[in-house]
Amino acid sequence: MRLFDTHVHLDFPQFHGDRQAILAELRAQRVAVINVGVDLGSSEASLALARDHPYVFAACGFHPHDANAFTPEAEAKLAELLRQGAVAVGECGLDFYRDRSPRDVQVAAFRAQLRLARRLDLPVILHQRAAWDAFREVLSEEGPVRGVVHAFSGDEAMAGQVVRLGLYIGIGGPLTYAKNEGLRRAMARVPLSRVLLETDAPYLPPEPLRGQRNDPLKVRLVAGRLAELHRQPLEAIAAATWANACDLFAVSPSLPPSRT
Repeated sequence: MRLFDTHVHLDFPQFHGDRQAILAELRAQRVAVINVGVDLGSSEASLALARDHPYVFAACGFHPHDANAFTPEAEAKLAELLRQGAVAVGECGLDFYRDRSPRDVQVAAFRAQLRLARRLDLPVILHQRAAWDAFREVLSEEGPVRGVVHAFSGDEAMAGQVVRLGLYIGIGGPLTYAKNEGLRRAMARVPLSRVLLETDAPYLPPEPLRGQRNDPLKVRLVAGRLAELHRQPLEAIAAATWANACDLFAVSPSLPPSRT
C-alpha cells in the first residue's frame, strides 16, 4: 500500500534533529510527500529536498502570513524557482484569522500567484482561514484554476462549493478531532475522487497524538478515519487518494515495491 501526503513542511526547524531518519522511513513505509513552501527560503529548501529524494516533490509559494514580502522582485524570484522543477504554486491564499499581513496585501499576492500558476500551467495549493467569502470571490474573478484547498475545515455547504469550483479538498488531522463532527459529515459526502490526504506536518497532529509534533508518517491515521467515514477498506482510500495526487500534480513517485 502507498500513501501520498500532499502537504508537509519537512524543511522547518522542528525536523532539524531527525529529518533524514524521517525521509528514510517514508521511503520504507511507501509514503510520498509534497513539501510546501511558504516564502522564498522554504521554497528553495523544498526544491533541494525534492532533488535528493524521488518520492518528495516541491511546491513554491508565499503563504498569506508572508504576503508583505511579496515584492515584484520576490515574484520574479518565485517564478524562477517554480521553473526549477516545482509541481505546484503554494501555499498561497488568504488568512484573515491572524492577519499577519494586511488583507489588501494578501489579496494582491494571492491574485498574483494564481496568475503565475496559470502562466506556468501549474496547480495551486490554497490556504484559507476565516476568509471564505473573499477567498471564493478571488477564485471566481481570477477564473478556473486547478488545485487543492489545503487543511479544509468547513461544513457540507463549503465542501460542495469547493467541489463545484473543480478543486480538491485536502484533509488532515482535524478530521480525527472529537469536536469536528460537522467536518466528518461533510467528508463522508465528498466523492473520493475529489479528496487528497495531508498532514501539514509539523502541525495538526491527528488523535491521539495532539500536542506532539506531527510528521508525514501519521497520514495513515487520517486515511484510516476517512476509510471509516466512507465504509471502505484502507487500501481503497490509499489507492484513490494516491491516484488523485498523481493526477493533480502530474507526478510519479519512485518508491520500493511492496513487501507483501
